[in-house]
Amino acid sequence: MAEAEKDTDTGGQPEGKGKGKAKAKPESSGPNHMKLVIVGAVALFVAVLGAQVAAPLLNRVIEGHGQAAKPAAEGEQAAGDEAAPIELAAAETEKAEKKEPLEPAQYAPLDPPFVVSFDEEDGTRYLQLQLQAMARSEKTIEEIKKHAPALRNSILFLLGGYKLEELTTLAGKEKLRAELTTKANEVLAKNGSEGQIEELYFTNFVIQ
Repeated sequence: MAEAEKDTDTGGQPEGKGKGKAKAKPESSGPNHMKLVIVGAVALFVAVLGAQVAAPLLNRVIEGHGQAAKPAAEGEQAAGDEAAPIELAAAETEKAEKKEPLEPAQYAPLDPPFVVSFDEEDGTRYLQLQLQAMARSEKTIEEIKKHAPALRNSILFLLGGYKLEELTTLAGKEKLRAELTTKANEVLAKNGSEGQIEELYFTNFVIQ
């Protein structure tokens, strides 16, 4: 009986020690584990809260940069649009400056003077007209002289289609001069001339 009790006592001591050691682990690790969980939860909460607070601020900053960039782009486009007419005007001015100077004017009289009659209520009236053709090349002047008969024929027919009262006004005379110039150039072109009369001038205009 004594040996059994002794065995029981000796067996109980290690068992008690073992139980004591097993219980020490939860007591030492439990609080630390809870602390870590609490700290992790707090950190996650802070991160989520910070993200919610920072997101609107970031959106405002991004929108502000976008709005600032848009007027800048529009300003650059407007500046480019304004620069285009300036550059175009400068190019046109430079082009005008580079134009070759005109050749000196040369004249050829269409002699003799033209005389045209008009039947009026108070009798027959006459128009005496002298013309000078102006061109800027010697070749054209020579062609005017060469084709003078054809030019005079067309001019006489054109004068005969007018009424005398039309030729007494400044507007009527300017109209006649323009039509005579156009008709004369048509005659030259028809006869193979490459040059043209630039102006026809009245050097004498008398109505009797």
